[in-house]
Amino acid sequence: MLSLRFQLLGAVLIGLLVVVVALTLLIGRSERVAAPRAAPQAAVAPEPTASAPAPSPERISRSKGQSDWTFFFRAGDSLSRMSDGVALGVVVRLERAHGFPDGVGPAYVVRSQDQRETVFDADQLERSARIEAVREVARPPIAVPPR
Repeated sequence: MLSLRFQLLGAVLIGLLVVVVALTLLIGRSERVAAPRAAPQAAVAPEPTASAPAPSPERISRSKGQSDWTFFFRAGDSLSRMSDGVALGVVVRLERAHGFPDGVGPAYVVRSQDQRETVFDADQLERSARIEAVREVARPPIAVPPR
């Protein structure tokens, strides 16, 4: 028979696990409920033309208003779009507070191949881009242990 201390410890751990699971389910549900719903469409929707791709629904940026955003990309990283692999450019700098039309938030400044700089919202770029080439960082050589 287990001692009373181990029984109490087990009960507390199980209780904490139940609380954590319940909170994650409730938080996930509240985000889904709070998301704006699209207006019901007519029975016959016009087909998108081949020249204009269908616009993707914009997600709400999680980075807006965040002053302590942890940047995923670094200056010098070459980025491309995940959806089609088109090169976006090289990250020039990171900005903690950049003014966007819908608020202030962290941003990446990316220089494209034609030398134009474009500012991207940090959250949206991190969700839609991938690193093609990582910048080279000078590191000391790894010493080989003597035999």
